[in-house]
Amino acid sequence: MKALAAFTMRGRASAVLVMAVAAVLFWLFPPFMVVSAAALALVTLRRGAAESLLLLVLAGSAATGLAALVLGTPWPMLDVLLAGWLPLWLLALMLRATVSLARTLQVAAALGLVGVLLCYLVLGDPAAWWNSLLEPLRQEAARLGPTLPAAERDTLDRMLALLGEWAPFLPGHLASMILLNGLLALFLGRGWQAALFNPGGFRTEFHALRLGRPLAGLTLVLLAGALLSGWVPLTNLALPLSVLYTVQGIALVHALAFARSLSPAWLLLFYLLLLPLLSQLVLALGLADAWIDLRARLRPKAQR
Repeated sequence: MKALAAFTMRGRASAVLVMAVAAVLFWLFPPFMVVSAAALALVTLRRGAAESLLLLVLAGSAATGLAALVLGTPWPMLDVLLAGWLPLWLLALMLRATVSLARTLQVAAALGLVGVLLCYLVLGDPAAWWNSLLEPLRQEAARLGPTLPAAERDTLDRMLALLGEWAPFLPGHLASMILLNGLLALFLGRGWQAALFNPGGFRTEFHALRLGRPLAGLTLVLLAGALLSGWVPLTNLALPLSVLYTVQGIALVHALAFARSLSPAWLLLFYLLLLPLLSQLVLALGLADAWIDLRARLRPKAQR
């Protein structure tokens, strides 16, 4: 990966090539969008807004053109690039300006909340909009149902029912997925920057990540309100903030593993269990860390 970062920083053409090709490869393997956005983050962090905006336009045009040749239309690629690149670019600019990962993630929280509100503003009733997209699938399933084996018919019915149950929470999940993609790309781009110009810098920065009590308090209020009232908009607003405090929980686990010189196998086990078994526990750990500095409490006395 360091070689890819070095290639990206060789010049404008190489950066455009990495960003555009990785963006197109998204259609074969979605995680490539993180690589594409990470290249944009690296350029933004090192060269600033003007150069990165130019590369965004050039690479976006190239990726859209390539996708149009393959898909027959540019619009799906444009939608993916807007969701995958624009929030990340704003966060990378914020990180460059503040040199603070915590402050940048606080801005990410604001973007996540705005994203949820925009979903309601643009779509009106997100559940109705989502169900309108599912209706042709339901009709096709009803037409094919008698011709399918019983097991396949039951699987298809369960899948459509699950998608229908997911509909009310579309704004929160959509904002959370875009936010998570942006954070992963930002971390990867920051890690590349550190590997090339400041070895070990990102590790120190990530291990110290704490988002603060005010944002933690807002997250707890939204979570409690959603649980007690059952009001779906509160749940949708809480979802992107929950992602951020899950990230803080992950940072805490990494910091403690490094402080205790634990084997990387422990972190591998942690990630294998994180989804889906430990995600709520890690969220709770991240929220608790906002109020109690667990790193300081668990640090050896000699280092305090």
